[in-house]
Amino acid sequence: MHGRSRALPIAVRWSMTLCLGLAISGVAGAQILEISAAQISGAGWTAQRLHATLTTSAQGDQFSLAAGVAQAGERKLWRHARLQCGLQTAQGWACRQGLLVVDGSPWGALHGDGQVQLRQVGGSGQAMLALRGVQFGSARVQVQSTAAGKWHLTGAGSLPVAGLVRAFTLLPATWQTSGQARWQVRARGASWAKARQMAFELQGSQLQFSSPDGLQAAQGVALQLQGDGVYTGQWHGTARMRWTQGGVLWSPWYWTAPAAAVRIQTRWQQTAKAWQLDQGSIRWPGLGQGGFALYRPTQGGVLRWQIRDMDVAMAPLYANWIKPLAPPGGLAAQLQASGQVHFSVAGEGGLSALKWDLRNAAISSPRGHLAVTGVNSRGAWSRTGKASDAVLRWQSAELYHIPAGALHAELVLNPQGFQLQQPFTLALLGGELHFRHLAARWAGPRSGFSMSGDLRGVSMAQLTQIMHWPPFTGTVSATIPELQYHAGDITTSGVLSAQVFGGEVRVGDLHIENFLGVLPLLRANIGIAGLQLKPLTDAFHFGYISGVLNGDVKNLTLLNWSPEAFQAQFHTVPVHGVSQKISYAAVQSLTRLGGGNGISGFFQGMFLRMFKTFAYAHLGMGVHLKDGVAELSGVGTEDSGFVILQGQGLPRVDIVGYNRRVDWDELLARLKTAMHSGAQVGTGE
Repeated sequence: MHGRSRALPIAVRWSMTLCLGLAISGVAGAQILEISAAQISGAGWTAQRLHATLTTSAQGDQFSLAAGVAQAGERKLWRHARLQCGLQTAQGWACRQGLLVVDGSPWGALHGDGQVQLRQVGGSGQAMLALRGVQFGSARVQVQSTAAGKWHLTGAGSLPVAGLVRAFTLLPATWQTSGQARWQVRARGASWAKARQMAFELQGSQLQFSSPDGLQAAQGVALQLQGDGVYTGQWHGTARMRWTQGGVLWSPWYWTAPAAAVRIQTRWQQTAKAWQLDQGSIRWPGLGQGGFALYRPTQGGVLRWQIRDMDVAMAPLYANWIKPLAPPGGLAAQLQASGQVHFSVAGEGGLSALKWDLRNAAISSPRGHLAVTGVNSRGAWSRTGKASDAVLRWQSAELYHIPAGALHAELVLNPQGFQLQQPFTLALLGGELHFRHLAARWAGPRSGFSMSGDLRGVSMAQLTQIMHWPPFTGTVSATIPELQYHAGDITTSGVLSAQVFGGEVRVGDLHIENFLGVLPLLRANIGIAGLQLKPLTDAFHFGYISGVLNGDVKNLTLLNWSPEAFQAQFHTVPVHGVSQKISYAAVQSLTRLGGGNGISGFFQGMFLRMFKTFAYAHLGMGVHLKDGVAELSGVGTEDSGFVILQGQGLPRVDIVGYNRRVDWDELLARLKTAMHSGAQVGTGE
């Protein structure tokens, strides 16, 4: 049999040949009409093995319809369904006291009851179905139609969220879900099948889910989703959501519903090519508000999205959205932020554009490692566009309690990173830090920051006070080669050189791991040349010593800025025109440093005090630190000891140490004692 049946109004058009078997028989006064079809199909759906039976008898007519597997697109609706009802033909057709049984649906087994009526006069009809299932919950749907095919549908019900998630594959099958949802739907259409308008509402309460690894979860969530749509050649409409209760963990983020509801609304549109959200808005009390848009192709392609004109408070933005991305234990994970930011951001297969305006912001860490106040910045960046300008300003800053002055830096942004438009200078400890170069790359093996510059006239008195080092005066200037910061580490491609105490200190092979994190680790080699001992000992109150000092510190290792290991050697070198003399107080200090108790003997002490200074030929000391123990050496050996000071002339003073191995903390205590007891003396020089 070929063609289409027009005997009764139908909601679909057959698109495939029906294989019908027709049998009429009479059994005990009853007439039976049977119709079967191997398969029928409509717009986007198919059903197999249909079998309809009409039985007429004096007791009443009965109608039954059985169907095999039915699918809508790729989704299977059921494995088997059967409908049975009493058929009445007075004033039209009516199927009353209907019973429906469905097996193998996404919601499991379903049972329902209802009725269908088609009036002979006017040709209108109506249908009602009540459906129940353990996983499905309950639903009640009513449909009314006119002879012209216009129809109106209303439905309402409640269902367990677990069944909804499983039926539509909203979450992976291994996740645990629970909660309850109540829903309502209204729809209108024409030609028995074509919907033209629809509206829906979904309310969920006590919604919960959890992944097997516990990294994604929700508890006690309550939300409301509403929407409507109109078909005018393509579907479009509006949607609204309110989140009022509960918390959501989507590692590494965790959000809780604020006291006032989070509100999201948008216009939506569906075409043959894409789903699109536009003119969206979000209001998150305590965080901020703004707009958004989204474009998702239906046939593959790249998701495009935009967040537009967001006005957000920096404190919750950093605490709840940015900080969770930071490595645990690092400085970024400890920071607190304040201020306000206005921004727009877009993505297409990754971040593609960003525009921002940061106002009156501040950043600080609880331990005082970093503090920046009065931060203002604005700029724009594009992954594919041309270079653009940006500006960064702050009123004051501190890094490891070292204060810095106001900043005004103008930057050039490009798709790969940024660089300075022109050098700038930052006030620092009575001097200044001059940046010749500052640049950054966002990604790749060379990602991170790089800088070079000069340090000019920085006060050592202020620095030593802040760092709780032994106090001394003077200033320091330095040349900073290109320093590079990548993934928490700092390295240098050259040698950092500083001029201090009339000589030069050169730092090479510098490498700092976890610079802004917990337990930073520094490695370097240091060379010292031409340091004037007189201003050095004046600064440290060690006692008077004149001369010129050279030396080096090899394989220096600092853990959390405290020495862990090094091999150090310092010694004087004769320089024409520079005397080599040492005071009695300095002799006492060196004696204590070498492990002695100072110059012993009443008469010996009285005799030496008669001289302000003593000449010496060589002065030096070596320290090899490992595993908390310092091994000491000098400029030579004598018997079983090591020579720290080799005197010259009369009276001659030699200092020899005999305790070569000493605990590092004890050596530091000796140095501290020597510095506090080494009173300066006037020498006339």
